[in-house]
Amino acid sequence: MIQIVYKLADKIHSTEFVAEHRRTEQDFTRHRTLTFPRLISFMLNNLNGSIQNELSRFFRVVDDSPIALTSVSTAAFCKARKKISYTAFKALNADLIETFYRSNQVKRWRGFRLLAVDGSVTQLPVSSGLMKYFGKARSQAHMPAVRLSQLYDINNRLTLDLQVDSHTVGERNMALKHLAYANQNDLILYDRGYPAVWFFKMHQRRNIHFCARTTVASSNFAKEFVESGQLDAVVELPCIEKSLRRCRKEGLSTEAITIRLVRVELPTGDIEVLMTSLLDKDVYPHSLFSDLYHQRWGIEEDYKVMKSRLNLENFSGLSVDAVMQDIHAKTLTKNIVALATINAEPLKTHHCDQRKHAYKINFTYALSQIKDTIVRFLLRIAPLNLSQLLAEKIAIALNAYRPGRRHKRPSDKRNRVNKYPIAYKRVC
Repeated sequence: MIQIVYKLADKIHSTEFVAEHRRTEQDFTRHRTLTFPRLISFMLNNLNGSIQNELSRFFRVVDDSPIALTSVSTAAFCKARKKISYTAFKALNADLIETFYRSNQVKRWRGFRLLAVDGSVTQLPVSSGLMKYFGKARSQAHMPAVRLSQLYDINNRLTLDLQVDSHTVGERNMALKHLAYANQNDLILYDRGYPAVWFFKMHQRRNIHFCARTTVASSNFAKEFVESGQLDAVVELPCIEKSLRRCRKEGLSTEAITIRLVRVELPTGDIEVLMTSLLDKDVYPHSLFSDLYHQRWGIEEDYKVMKSRLNLENFSGLSVDAVMQDIHAKTLTKNIVALATINAEPLKTHHCDQRKHAYKINFTYALSQIKDTIVRFLLRIAPLNLSQLLAEKIAIALNAYRPGRRHKRPSDKRNRVNKYPIAYKRVC
């Protein structure tokens, strides 16, 4: 983990990286308090409080003093952030991802990177500029909203790619952009709403495997399959109607596509049907798929981390650039925390040798420990043993994990009066 973060530090201190991601050639050429490395480090420090308070906390770390010796105003920060592009955070995240997957710490599922794609709608601050650029989620809404879609590595808890667009852009079209970041060694899980013949054909074109849930009511093939009582079946799905038009538009074959249907019975008695490109029943038996698709829940949990732990909707500005910077900065911060938990995994295993239950690292606690620590790493002011101390601290904050444990969802979730439930406290 520390080697990857130090590589990011080298990036933000390099003149080439600064030149690539500044707005104009004049930006960051004069000596200022908020230099490019400091500005990037500040925005990656999980900003949750007021800007002025966060600036004071940041410079207490930089100055290594109980009181900030350097004074920077909120206005100065707002002026400085206009000089950088949000692409800096995307580029740093791409570098982090590339470096990590060259390591020997990557967790896989039967040789595949187990990925998931899902979308989410995030509310934005009231602003005419944001309303004009992103639009709103519903016609009667008074606040702008943005649609997010991410390609997420479930086992390693990393966001490989995050797409940010207007709410009017469909989830499938956003998901197509993720395929540029996937390869033939990946298996992508999708929820209902994604399955379509043309969509699956786009995966076949790139030799990328998939597994998607479909609703029984939306497909005659799924209805017939459920009524047949079979556990799984390989069928030919024809290319008709909308898929036919889209295939012609994309230059895809209009022939039928071979798909495997898998029946999954839930503990509630409900039946789900999965569509997958994993056709070999000997290599991928029916018994694998219930647990396989259940793992897709990891991406739902990741959105909870983004929104409830990192306070994604607590934006630090009202401009389009500020929103894009905040979203991509917090995504990168989350990925750095994921690396920190991977680094602490061997220590956790040692601590849990004699315990009755399986345990997982408390990701929320790891987020809180990265606060300020990330600044020390990126600005090269960290003591030599800080990485080891961080791993040891994260490794002892654990939660018991009991597979198969289920809780009934509350039916009155939207009507609760408790604004700050215990499970959703802020990280810091």
